[in-house]
Order: sequence, then structure tokens, then C-alpha cells
Amino acid sequence: MSRRPAAPSALVVSGLTELAAGALSGWVYTAVKRDPKSLRGLGVRAPHRIRQWHLDLAMLGGFTAICGIAVPDAPRLTTAALAVGAWTNAFAFLPLAFRPDLEDRPIYAAPVAASFVATSIGFCGIARTAYLRYRGA
Repeated sequence: MSRRPAAPSALVVSGLTELAAGALSGWVYTAVKRDPKSLRGLGVRAPHRIRQWHLDLAMLGGFTAICGIAVPDAPRLTTAALAVGAWTNAFAFLPLAFRPDLEDRPIYAAPVAASFVATSIGFCGIARTAYLRYRGA
């Protein structure tokens, strides 16, 4: 009889889900590259933001999953901040594809700054936790 594999952490699941979303968003990016005029009809004004959204989903998802695997059972604040920050950082590019003028507006900039803070807390917290475990603290 085989043993059931251990369940992955919520952070790993979040990261892998974001990575999968990044893979799927490649279809949108391909459409932008192949036929940018048709997407203009859907309201896309800054197609390069679609590329940024796609790449950020893939990269941050992968990095998040790796962090969850490399440093299991990290503090809850750290993992929550990383999971929320990774998703919100990536999705911050999508509104700019439709409304490039939002970038300098406080209604856009404030949540993006909060997202950067969350991601910084998450990645730095993972690094700190790994270091402390390495040092045996």
C-alpha cells in the first residue's frame, strides 16, 4: 500500500497557481503580439503592460512556490505577505494595459506601494527565516 504524499503548503499552492496563471496569460500575450489592433478594440491601450503582467505572474509565482518549498513552515505573516504581494504585484500591470494614465494617480499608486511593501516583507521574511534556521537560532 502506498503512502499519500504530504500536502503542499498554502504558499506553495498559491505560487504554483500563480505560475499556472502566468502560463495561461501567455495566450493573451500571444494575441497582443500577433494582432494588437484587435485588442485595441477591446480597450487595450498599452500592450507592453500585458507582457509585464504575463512575466510577473510567471516569475513571482515560481519564486513564491520555491520559497514555500525551500523554507517550509515560515511565519504566517511572512507567507501571507508574500502570497498577497506576489499576486497583487503581478496584477498591478493589467489595469495599465487599459488605462496607462492611472500610473501617476494616487488611487493606483497607493495600492501598488502597499503591494511592494507586502512583497518585500514576504521575500525578506523568507530570507530571514532561512538564515535563522541555517544559523540554528
